[in-house]
Amino acid sequence: MTTNLEDRAKRAAAAQAATLKPSAVFRSDRPLYVRELADNLIPGVTLADFKDDLDAADGNELRDGKTRPAKFCATYSSSALAVNNFAPFKAHPDALTIAGFGNFTAPPKFEGKCPNGLIEANGQPSRSPNLDLLAFSAGTVVAVESKFLEPLSTKKQELSPKYVAPFLGGHGKSPIAEPEWTEMYKRASRLAAYPKEKLPYTRLDAAQFVKHYLGLKVSYPQTKRVLVYLYWEPTNAGSIDAYKQHRREVEDFANRVTGCDTKFISISYRDLWSEWQATSTWPGMPEHLARLRARYSFAI
Repeated sequence: MTTNLEDRAKRAAAAQAATLKPSAVFRSDRPLYVRELADNLIPGVTLADFKDDLDAADGNELRDGKTRPAKFCATYSSSALAVNNFAPFKAHPDALTIAGFGNFTAPPKFEGKCPNGLIEANGQPSRSPNLDLLAFSAGTVVAVESKFLEPLSTKKQELSPKYVAPFLGGHGKSPIAEPEWTEMYKRASRLAAYPKEKLPYTRLDAAQFVKHYLGLKVSYPQTKRVLVYLYWEPTNAGSIDAYKQHRREVEDFANRVTGCDTKFISISYRDLWSEWQATSTWPGMPEHLARLRARYSFAI
């Protein structure tokens, strides 16, 4: 369901993009969309930086639909937000830091898949969770789930029965999840089971993080794992109830899974940019940050 606030945010994203792009790149039939994928990129980012990764993913971000343009062409595209921020580090992985983690040894991968070991009723492997970004250093994997305007919308959070065994155990097997994440699974399951009750998370997609946790734990059992929630906020977030509620939910979630073998960290894009500004020695960083702030720093 789209809220009035979300509509306002989408229009603000388009208006901000319009300050940087010629009017000809915007679609006349859908003015919140640009015409071509490349029109949604900041300078310094090219299709070659990410197209193969997104083409191999499950989200169909780059493909036109039957009645609408590619999702990536939306000026409020979450995928484009992540690409614009991280694409330059494909060529400079050693210059990348994420919430204090760095020393990455290979180009980061967009829409990285983390098989979770689950099997569907038809006997086929379950679809792997897709992380917006996977970055690797010696002995550590940093997985990023990025959000743009998603916290402003209401979305049904779901956990199918196949998640019972890894979190609660069954068929003579113990759960593989840690107790803190088992409790979070229970909370997220309640979100799905009782959608009309007053629920602990309405802005944060807790079920998605439960799925990501399992995918990381199964895919990288011998590796230090860091799950990063990276989220965008407008410059006036402090005066908007929805964003204040989102912050409270993020803090509550993080506190409940602290101390686990998969480290959960939350950080805003604004704080990530401040980190890069304060610590980066990459010569291209000042220009990259200026372009990001020009495109994504705005009020709604």
